[in-house]
Amino acid sequence: MKRFPPKWKALKDAAVGRLINKRSGRLAEHYLCADCGDFFIARDVQVDHIEPVVSPKEGFQDWWTYMNRLYCEADNLQVLCNLVTNKRQRKNVKRGRRNERQANEGNASR
Repeated sequence: MKRFPPKWKALKDAAVGRLINKRSGRLAEHYLCADCGDFFIARDVQVDHIEPVVSPKEGFQDWWTYMNRLYCEADNLQVLCNLVTNKRQRKNVKRGRRNERQANEGNASR
């Protein structure tokens, strides 16, 4: 689905206007990162879920829950710069691995 309206609403809400792009020296639409507060051009931001699509604590539950969380309203979406997005993804992967290890240890002790 190329045009998901809540995604575009979140981008529109984060837009701060056309500013000079540091790389090209030309005017470009800039967006405010919800985490670090800096301004970035469109290629340097991503729309991210505030509540994770797959819960780090519970993991994948079922397809119905996954789809409801994936296609949410704009109030559960935020615009983040690529640096913040990458940090959060690494943190979530580590948390998921830790939870998986703990679950495996709990199963092994039974």
